[in-house]
This record gives sequence, C-alpha cells and structure tokens, in this order.
Amino acid sequence: MAYIFQVSFNISASEISKLEIGGSIERTLGYLKTLLPSQTGFIDTRVLYSLDDEEKTYVVVVSEWNNWEDLQNHRNSSLSEDKVLEEFQPHIKPEDLIIRVYGEVQ
Repeated sequence: MAYIFQVSFNISASEISKLEIGGSIERTLGYLKTLLPSQTGFIDTRVLYSLDDEEKTYVVVVSEWNNWEDLQNHRNSSLSEDKVLEEFQPHIKPEDLIIRVYGEVQ
C-alpha cells in the first residue's frame, strides 16, 4: 500500500511571486522535486497552490511512498519536506507548517 506525506502552509497575496520561476519558494520546491526521486521507495511528488482566495495562497507539497518504512526513512532524512522548507529560503517556521500522513482506503 502506498503512503502519502503532505506538508502545507499559507503565504500572503504579497508573497505569490515567491512561487514564480526563480522565486525563493519555487527554488526550494524545485530542489525537493529534483532530489526526492533518489530516495528508496519514492513514487511521485506534486506541488500545488490554491487559486480560490485572493488574500492568501495555500501551498501543498505531496509525496507518495511505496511503503510505511520508506515513508518513515524519508521523514527522518534531511530531504523531508518540512526540514527543507525550514532550512532554506524563505525559511517557513515549523509552527506554520501543517503535516499530514495518509494511507489508501482498501
């Protein structure tokens, strides 16, 4: 069964340019999308942002893992999305991150 790891956060409308090519959030998320496939059990990753609120934008980073052990190894690695978003620009604070883990309904 595959497992989903999701990290999300909000940015203000004034920060939307950080998602554009060359913006600090785009560079950090691009770094993740490039390196995650090297991890054991990696299946896929997606980065999405909301379009329905003019005052803030909700950014969601989703990665899919082959099994529970692979997901746990990823979460303990330096490439875990929450760790990368905290470490690199724009340094999203841990209290601003929402982390969820999902399993498939059988």
